[in-house]
Amino acid sequence: MSWIAPASDRQELMSQLPGIGDRFQALYASFWQLPQLPATTLELCRLRIAQLHKSELDWQIQEVALPQAQREELRRWPASIHFSAAERACIALAEVHAMDARAITDEQADAVKAHYGEVGLVALLQALGVFDGMIRLGLLWGLAGTAGDDH
Repeated sequence: MSWIAPASDRQELMSQLPGIGDRFQALYASFWQLPQLPATTLELCRLRIAQLHKSELDWQIQEVALPQAQREELRRWPASIHFSAAERACIALAEVHAMDARAITDEQADAVKAHYGEVGLVALLQALGVFDGMIRLGLLWGLAGTAGDDH
C-alpha cells in the first residue's frame, strides 16, 4: 500500500494518477521498443539499478526475458562470461548513473558509443533516467521491499 494513493504496485498506482499515469506508462513502454538498443541490454541495466537500490519489487519484475545465467551473474557482471562487451559498457554506465549521473566519464560514454553510436548513448541515458527515477519513487512510495544480498 502506497502512502500517495491506495495501491499495491506501480501499475495500480499509475492508473490512479489522472493525466500523468497513462502518459508515463506510454513513455515507459516505448523504451522497450527502441531501435537504438536491444531491450535485453536495457533490462540488464534496469535490473542492475534495482540491485544497487535494493528494490525487491523491481528485481522481481521481468520486462524482457533474459537468460537465467545473466540474472544470476548480474552482481558479478564485470568478470562473468555471460555478458558481452556491449552489455558491460551499458551496465558500467548504468551503475555510475544510478549513483551520480554527473560522474559519468567520457570513457564510459565512448564505450557505449563504440557499440551503439551517439544516438544509442542518448537513448540509454534517457532510459536510465526513467528507470532510476521509477525505482527510487517505488521505494519512496512504499511499493517495494528491500532486496537481500542474494540478488
